[in-house]
Amino acid sequence: MRIELFLASLLAAASAAAQEPVSLTVTPPAGKVRLAETFKFKVEASLPENYTLRPATAAPEGSDFELLSFTRSGETGKDGRKTRTFEIEAKAFALGVSTFPALSWRVGGAGAPEDAEVASSSFTVEVLPLFKTKEGEDIRDIYPPFRYLPWLWLTALALAAAAAAYYFYRRRSGTAGPASAAWTDPRTPYQRARDRLSGLEKSPLAAAGKLKEFYTGLTAVLRLYLSEEFSIDAAQMTTAMLGRELKRTGADIKTALRARELLQKSDLVKFARLKPGDAEADSRALEELLMEFYRAAENARALAAAAEEARKRAEGEK
Repeated sequence: MRIELFLASLLAAASAAAQEPVSLTVTPPAGKVRLAETFKFKVEASLPENYTLRPATAAPEGSDFELLSFTRSGETGKDGRKTRTFEIEAKAFALGVSTFPALSWRVGGAGAPEDAEVASSSFTVEVLPLFKTKEGEDIRDIYPPFRYLPWLWLTALALAAAAAAYYFYRRRSGTAGPASAAWTDPRTPYQRARDRLSGLEKSPLAAAGKLKEFYTGLTAVLRLYLSEEFSIDAAQMTTAMLGRELKRTGADIKTALRARELLQKSDLVKFARLKPGDAEADSRALEELLMEFYRAAENARALAAAAEEARKRAEGEK
């Protein structure tokens, strides 16, 4: 009787194990993880052969990590089940021991429960400084204090703008009557952003090694454009907050990721002593990003105009 009960309990345990549809095993990164450098880890999934599994690629809310890519690196099958391996790339943006959060994975396929999700386990990782620091030297915060703004150049630009406005006012007041209309900038937000970027590229900042000021200018161009084109309060947001808001632009995920990467790299230049040798390439990258965001804005305007036209036609047919 005892043997039968023992065998029954073994069968019940085996049956319970067999009923577990999807299991995930995480292999943390093997090497050292450094601030803002890409690291890799693996997730191994065991699931029925007719199931599908795909990651939910949204960045974990409130996390100090950024997800870069998910790549399926292998698959094997046996006895009606398959083992699928994913390689994941990510970056860390906080020093010290941090917990990489659990990631959600969507389960589909024949026989899978509707809207089923599973989560890979979290793991701890020690994030080291990107650069070696001298003993007793602190790492600067990544989010910008005002001390790093290029006040000299901003002051010069402000004075030039004031002089131009005064000259324009004097000319208008001498040739037009008091009822003349107030001047408004006829340029689109995209044209203004391109002009700002062109002015920054012509400045001697990068050539003189003033990379903090140059990259502050790059991010200012992008933030001002996003504010003017999409009504995003970009100037008041941290890089992480702005990265999450980029989905409001309607741009594709690759454009949003490239913009976040440029913002984060600029933070490292300004506040973590990164010395990039490709400032010109980053300027060209920003030019491409502005074009992609502009295309997204134009597409949204075209869709809105088409919807308005359809509404008017529908009202006219009544």
